[in-house]
Amino acid sequence: MTVTPVPQPKASAQHPSGPGAGRSPRSATRRSRQAQREHLTGLLLLLPAAAVILLLMGVPLVSVFLDSFTDRSFLRPVAEFIGVDNYIDILTDAGFWATFGRTLLWTGLSVSLQIVIGLAFALLLNQRFRGRGFLRGLFLLPWVTPVVVVALIWKWMLNDLYGVINNLLAQVNPAWGDLAWFSDQSLALWTVIGVNVWRGVPFTMIIFLAGLQSVPQELKEAAAVDGAGRARTFAAVTLPHLRGILLTVALIFTMFNFNNFDLVYLSTRGGPAERTMILPVKTYEVAFKGLQIGEAGAWAVLMLITIAILAAVYFAYIRRSEKES
Repeated sequence: MTVTPVPQPKASAQHPSGPGAGRSPRSATRRSRQAQREHLTGLLLLLPAAAVILLLMGVPLVSVFLDSFTDRSFLRPVAEFIGVDNYIDILTDAGFWATFGRTLLWTGLSVSLQIVIGLAFALLLNQRFRGRGFLRGLFLLPWVTPVVVVALIWKWMLNDLYGVINNLLAQVNPAWGDLAWFSDQSLALWTVIGVNVWRGVPFTMIIFLAGLQSVPQELKEAAAVDGAGRARTFAAVTLPHLRGILLTVALIFTMFNFNNFDLVYLSTRGGPAERTMILPVKTYEVAFKGLQIGEAGAWAVLMLITIAILAAVYFAYIRRSEKES
């Protein structure tokens, strides 16, 4: 009996299986080139905007930094390099530290009150009641009103001779009708801070109101089932969800208030007796009243360094919090 051998199948090339099966190296190269072209196109489209930003911000910033090492003035056409003399003169002047401390007080108190009051109004307007939409729009008026109008309105209402608020206070106590809110050395700074808080609260309120919409309702209901009151629910559920927004608002409004020039200048011009003089107003006074461009540049650079330090502390805190979580 003859055994006929069974023919064996020819060995075939093994093809990889999976998402990349069947792709040739030429196809992968073509896709890589297309991705590179798209990336290059995106960079080219961003180039005009980047050039405008560099022109409007980068060039003046470098110019101010270079001027801070000179004695440049509107009174002298030629400036001489004087090194760090401007910085030494400013940092050894007691007036700088008084202005710096006043700026920190102005910034810290304004940001704290804007956040606390804005959050309180956001919680109130997050409730369901008739006329809620109208009140949300009404509360935005202080923020959308031009700062020039805000300053003029409050200077008129708080005028010690014919102000509306002083007339109302005089009905309660005649002595209160003579309060000079913007010209009294003991009241001026607190008055300007109050006006600044009044103007900034609507914006923080809107941001927090948007953040409250992202808080899961199920967690609130679960907390209520567990017997937690409103205060406990806010501390355990709402506040943790608003933590990122709170930190972002704190950073933005710190930079905004630290650099706030227009409201203080329009209200008091830094007076009386420099009791409302903050760094932005002082920089303007040195540059355009003292005509000292080099010294003003040093003031501006010191402001920039302070803001950079505050921002670095903020981002360091954010990174540490992310690692812990």
